[in-house]
Amino acid sequence: MNDAADDNAVQACRQGDKAAYATLVERHYRRVFALCLGMMGSAHDAEDLTQEVMLKGFTNIRKLSDAGRFEPWILKVARNLCLDALRRRKRLKARAAEQAVEQVREPHADHDLERAIRRLPLELRVPLTMYYFEQKDAETISTILNISHSLVCQRIRAARNELHALLMEGDHDER
Repeated sequence: MNDAADDNAVQACRQGDKAAYATLVERHYRRVFALCLGMMGSAHDAEDLTQEVMLKGFTNIRKLSDAGRFEPWILKVARNLCLDALRRRKRLKARAAEQAVEQVREPHADHDLERAIRRLPLELRVPLTMYYFEQKDAETISTILNISHSLVCQRIRAARNELHALLMEGDHDER
């Protein structure tokens, strides 16, 4: 674990000696794992990150300016990767919390919409639901209901206006 042994192994790695890097991994794996475990709080996450750190160390070994200072360098790599992972975890948790809030809100909004649609008069509710929920065009609706195309359009427009009023009324009730 001395700097001279690390220096020799790093120099050999820079010459393409993969076995020399395996020696560095053997020497420093436990300390890197301990750091990752301490930061992440999970052995599974620490194991994954330790492997990622060691791989990154191998691919970036040429960036190490002082070959005898491998351990502080690889621990810094580990610290930075753990911090990145913690930031990702925090963002994912925040995103999951936002989605949970949206899922709680959406059923309520759907419930309000369904309630407002049920309050519409039948002659407005039927063309509106056929148009928006069954994706039928106004011509088809006029044929099915045996009313004129223009009357279907008028009823859909009137239903939308009535829905808007009902939903706005519901918003005012909550305030």
